[in-house]
Amino acid sequence: MHASVEQPHGEQDVQPLLVVRDLQAYYRTSHAGVRRAIRAVDGVSFAVRRGEIYGLAGESSSGKTTLIKSIAGAIKPPLEIVGGSMEFAFLPGYGGLHRAPPAQVERIRWRHLSYIMQGSMNVLNPVRRIRCSFTDFAYPHIGGSRQQFEQQVVAHLSRVRLDPSVLSAFPHELSGGMRQRAALALATICRPGFIIADEPTTALDVVVQKEVLGMIRGIQRETGSSVLFVTHDMGVHAHITDRLAIMYAGRLVEEAATAEIFRNPLHPYTQNLIASLPRIGEDAPRAGLGGAPPNLADPPSGCRFHPRCPLAREICSREVPVMREAGAGHRVACFAVNGDDGA
Repeated sequence: MHASVEQPHGEQDVQPLLVVRDLQAYYRTSHAGVRRAIRAVDGVSFAVRRGEIYGLAGESSSGKTTLIKSIAGAIKPPLEIVGGSMEFAFLPGYGGLHRAPPAQVERIRWRHLSYIMQGSMNVLNPVRRIRCSFTDFAYPHIGGSRQQFEQQVVAHLSRVRLDPSVLSAFPHELSGGMRQRAALALATICRPGFIIADEPTTALDVVVQKEVLGMIRGIQRETGSSVLFVTHDMGVHAHITDRLAIMYAGRLVEEAATAEIFRNPLHPYTQNLIASLPRIGEDAPRAGLGGAPPNLADPPSGCRFHPRCPLAREICSREVPVMREAGAGHRVACFAVNGDDGA
């Protein structure tokens, strides 16, 4: 049994920009005649509101990257969408980018949906100047004369504090921070309604990281876009996201306003994530969570966290807990919080 997606509390009349329902995305492999299905995303449901930054957190191998690849339509074998839907307000009726005709996908990408990838070199062509990347991705959507387009690009680069001279540079000639700001400018120049940000500050030093986060928030507020922000760094989520979902072993376990998650984490896994954060003035070592994430080719039955959970009970190994409201806008999938019957 999987959770339903409820409209945001108190905003039932506002259609979310993205609704994900019971999404199942598996990696299907076959070696020496043995078939396996790695259940990287297994029954995930949530909604992203208009004009918000929605965070997705969880340790490595929790399924975050598979989830955003599925939403972005970046699906290549052995990854398959096994079930569920991903409905965008600007692309109704298809149930996901992967089901839309190529012409529709080409119309949507960069203009309505853009992707800030993990590592700027994943989007910037290393053998082409930065100017060419803007021309390739943005010019077909913006149009106008080449001079007008370049003026618009230069003005947009100034928003991320980049000099026009970077347009003539190759990616390797820029610092890591400059490349990431160029990637941010590329992802936002068409003023898309929905932006996926996949670990956009990974490998950046703390000062540049804070600068890039501030730019993402500033551009998001200016354009009114929605952002799906993915990182394992809880400190970054605290700094930039409005609402936060916690993912463990291919499933969501908790969702609430970011401030509420930090103030009142309910799921035992979320509590451990929050407790592991360093605090100023404290030098005592912090105990890590025992055990390891499960093998998603053969996950444990019931709640996938139960082998590591200090609150596990018998029902946890038999049944999958449903994401339910534990407070206003606060959903959690845990029998210890919601009760044995899930009510």
